[in-house]
Amino acid sequence: MNALHNLDLFAQATLSIVFEAIPFLLLGSIASGLVEAYVPRDKVERFLPKGRLTATLFGLALGAATPCCECGVVFLARRLLGKGVPAGAALAFMLAAPVVNPVSVLATLVAFQGNPAMAIWRCLLVSAAALAVGYWAGGRPAGSLVLPLAGREPACGCGHDHGPGHGRQHAPATAPGSPFGSLADALPVSALRPGRRGQAASAMHHAMADFLDMAMVLVIGSMAAAAFKAFVPAPVVMAMENDLALAIPGMMALAVALSLCSQADAFVAASFSTFPQAAKLAFLALGPMLDLKLLLMWRQVFTPRLVRVLVFAPAAVVFAGCVILGVIQGGAS
Repeated sequence: MNALHNLDLFAQATLSIVFEAIPFLLLGSIASGLVEAYVPRDKVERFLPKGRLTATLFGLALGAATPCCECGVVFLARRLLGKGVPAGAALAFMLAAPVVNPVSVLATLVAFQGNPAMAIWRCLLVSAAALAVGYWAGGRPAGSLVLPLAGREPACGCGHDHGPGHGRQHAPATAPGSPFGSLADALPVSALRPGRRGQAASAMHHAMADFLDMAMVLVIGSMAAAAFKAFVPAPVVMAMENDLALAIPGMMALAVALSLCSQADAFVAASFSTFPQAAKLAFLALGPMLDLKLLLMWRQVFTPRLVRVLVFAPAAVVFAGCVILGVIQGGAS
């Protein structure tokens, strides 16, 4: 009977995470398609700041103005990289946007009954981690951070193999054979017309391809998170609440395992009312930057070296910041 209950909880948790994330995954894929179809690479390169630090700060500012969830921001960052956005700016945007945008800030304020402290500390910690990763990446060429798509080298940057004798020329949206394509490069597109109609069709084509690229990964990550929620005994979680040394890493691990959306996780964190504030902050700050579904997505897009940086740098920043805050507050809840 208990096994059936756990299986039922596993199924409910999986569906809950998937249904919660799918709208944001779709939003991110549409944004990615629009960037691919409507944002010329040469204009991006002229507009963006060139300095390593200024480009990283620009990515952070862009994240503050972009209401998106971590579920859809990975391939949007990949598209930005393909458009010539500096690696530091794209990665700072990817890590910070799910937390520092107005929607997530408002959700955190509501979850903690209008107390701004948690929202402020959350934004500061995430911004610090995003700046650290972005500054590190800013000193490296973007192509060295993204996995190539072996065996898929489209005839033009929009991913359409027009074949010999095709009379229409394309300005490449991404460099032919570059690592910045997606499943779109392998999907057929029927007779796209030039002009606005062709751009709109190309945007939807790339959006669909990116959505299919990541939807399977999202389901697998959701199942892993649901398994943790359904089969780990509750006493193991509750044993952490009275010990700051256990509560902070425990809540960080829980955030990684549960893989909640950044615009909903504040309500889960607030439900751990007996935990120290620093532990709840660790849950809130790390989850949107590192969880199981993100890890699976990164492995599809980025090189192993960058994946290691994306795992360890945010975790180290969040752990250090929360320990310092916990010591200052004396473990207050």
